[in-house]
Amino acid sequence: MTTYDGTQDAAAPSPWTAGAVRRPGAEVRLYCLPFLGGPADFFQPLVRELPDWVEPCPVELPGYRRRLRESAVRDVPELARLLAEAVRRDTEGRPFAFFGHCAGGLLAFEAARELRRRSCPQPALLAVSATHPPHQWHLMTAELRARPLHRLAPVLRELAAQRGLHLASANAVVKREVSVYLRYRHQDEAPLDCPVSVFGGREDAVVLEGALGAWADLSNGRVRNRVYPGRHFYVDDRWPDIARSLARDLRDALGPARGR
Repeated sequence: MTTYDGTQDAAAPSPWTAGAVRRPGAEVRLYCLPFLGGPADFFQPLVRELPDWVEPCPVELPGYRRRLRESAVRDVPELARLLAEAVRRDTEGRPFAFFGHCAGGLLAFEAARELRRRSCPQPALLAVSATHPPHQWHLMTAELRARPLHRLAPVLRELAAQRGLHLASANAVVKREVSVYLRYRHQDEAPLDCPVSVFGGREDAVVLEGALGAWADLSNGRVRNRVYPGRHFYVDDRWPDIARSLARDLRDALGPARGR
């Protein structure tokens, strides 16, 4: 039984990672965070491409798919608090990393900061995809406020093409994401210490390629940027490339004695 604050019976599996592919011998657990409104199985193509020493954990957010009966959480800091608590219990000292697409990248960043506030272990790697740098979030929201709705049509078409979604769902997802974007307020804190891997689409109309470099301001660790042809959901055609890049970056983050 799961409550709103994420607590659960000791014998019950975590609802956050019910779709995880358990690999007991894996060196690192990779929490994959979808765009808000997106299902955990958005990451199934990535799961198939990751090496065996990485344990993929696609995250199901409250209010969606397997957790449809729970209330959705629209406030990113609150959702990050719940996720951080679930990760703290779930990892039990094992190395872990985050990979988030779109607002999932924002959630991953805030969850990493929440874990640091609690003096908990940090992710070995923070990977974000099609995610605007949080400290410059106001620049993107100003653009969204000024942008005519028809300018979002390419994103709607991309969403409608996602597995398990149709045009009505795509419209609802865009409304949820834009609502989250407009309400989010970045709070200045010290940079993270973990390395950051940044992925993006060259023709993304929401998160512009030129903005991605500012992620370097948010970590004292190594920041790698990779940009591929494509729009906001460029990942649909690039999962094998992304899996190889994530594996390389995780291997570097874990050190030469691990990730083999």
